[in-house]
Amino acid sequence: MTLADAFEAYLRDMQARNLRESTRKGYESLFRLLTAFTRDAGLESVAAISSGDLRKWREQWTCAPSTQGLRLARLKAFFSHAAAEGWVPESPARNIRPPKPDSRPTMPLSTDEVAALLAAAERKPKERALLLVLRYSGLAIQDAVTLERSAVCRNGDLVLRRAKSGELVTVALPAQVLATLDALEARGRRHYFWTGAGRPVTAAKYWRVRLKLVAKSAGVAGFHPHRLRDTFAVALLMAGLSMDDVSTLLGHSSVRTTERYYAPWNLARRGRLATLVREVHQQDPILLAFTPKKPAGGAGTPSAEASLATHNAPKPARRHQGST
Repeated sequence: MTLADAFEAYLRDMQARNLRESTRKGYESLFRLLTAFTRDAGLESVAAISSGDLRKWREQWTCAPSTQGLRLARLKAFFSHAAAEGWVPESPARNIRPPKPDSRPTMPLSTDEVAALLAAAERKPKERALLLVLRYSGLAIQDAVTLERSAVCRNGDLVLRRAKSGELVTVALPAQVLATLDALEARGRRHYFWTGAGRPVTAAKYWRVRLKLVAKSAGVAGFHPHRLRDTFAVALLMAGLSMDDVSTLLGHSSVRTTERYYAPWNLARRGRLATLVREVHQQDPILLAFTPKKPAGGAGTPSAEASLATHNAPKPARRHQGST
């Protein structure tokens, strides 16, 4: 089977399985890159691609390790399907290991930076409202830009499904954010920030540019909209919410995804572990030997050696009730 036929068949299968458009677009991008490589290498059929060919192709990748990992996962999924369909005897990507993920922690915005952004957008009501939604809902930029008015309930809860994961998200919006949204001109539109025409990904790109202009005016370096999502998550973790709860609020399909990005700010876990460690230390004979004891009945404070000896002395055997 030719590569072009294999790619087309796989995309048709994805469409039949009703997978999200964003997922299909990711595979289309992968297939374009792989087509360019195989054309230069003189490989025409899917069965002609070896593990060595794929490793050689991976050496040419210049994207971040996280992007490489995603690309490799898609590559493995495609060739596993190809092996199951009999297009190849076995997957040439099966034994290719993913790169070590980025170790850099996610950096939220400071309170001063958020305030500067809102001040710079004071005369831009839509930009200001979008900044507030991103900060206090934790939505990704595309979900926020395509937010429907019907997704905001009367009680102030925001309820929708994420475009990326399909997970249900329910977040209570502050009254101040709701008032800012209500102040936007309705004009009978279904969405707050989007006309509904064109593709959602295009609308997200458009608003990224506009928000970066606000950040430039505010003097906030290294800004991108996703940092507002990070700020939302980190603020909740620092307030003591569990990683599971924050994962649900973010709409992650797995808590492992949340832990990968936000583990350094898991205050609830750090506090729980610190308490457990302190409790263990309070029972440690070495540490107890160094703890000053108050004299009782005129007796002096036992030495560290005496305390250890008392702790390590054999205990008398206990008789169980009912024993003979």
